Amino acid sequence: MAHVSQWEEFAYIPSARQKRRKEKVESEIRNVFKLFERDNNGLCDVREVGTMVRALGLNPKERQLDDMIREMESEQSTGHIKFQRDPVKPDEKSDEPRRFLELLSDVLLTFEFNGELMVRDSEDVLLKAFEVLDPEGRGYIDSEYLKEQMTTKGERFTTEEIVEMLNAAADPETGYIRYDDYAPILASD
Repeated sequence: MAHVSQWEEFAYIPSARQKRRKEKVESEIRNVFKLFERDNNGLCDVREVGTMVRALGLNPKERQLDDMIREMESEQSTGHIKFQRDPVKPDEKSDEPRRFLELLSDVLLTFEFNGELMVRDSEDVLLKAFEVLDPEGRGYIDSEYLKEQMTTKGERFTTEEIVEMLNAAADPETGYIRYDDYAPILASD
């Protein structure tokens, strides 16, 4: 399998454009982090990392998310991740782990983490997945049925993730998820 980094040598991107892209990516990361930062202290609860990463348009597997968190956390886990490393003198090397900004900048600029691509599925792929769960072709899925599937099959979701998704996707009156309406939201940045 080819990695993104193997193809980079074939692409020429002017340095001014690369710089603007990096600044834009860092601004997006900063804005997402600020939404979850509680005390304006550069720290976020480690349990929010998945939501933040997905808000940045990535679709990591749980294993990838766990690896990212391990890479960002200090040796002594505090339950929080830092936005960026503490400053060091120019002639010193930091032994501090990569932090949220650095790690996510790398991922968003290359769309890969540890050699694996991390992009969202297209709307068509998501619609096909929902249609598998709707063999009668009704155009909707009962939220309780989807909850059962997401907690017992494949890569299992946490209760928090399910509640968050159902709050956003399910019609509050019927409990149905109309996937023609929801798939474009999931696929969008």
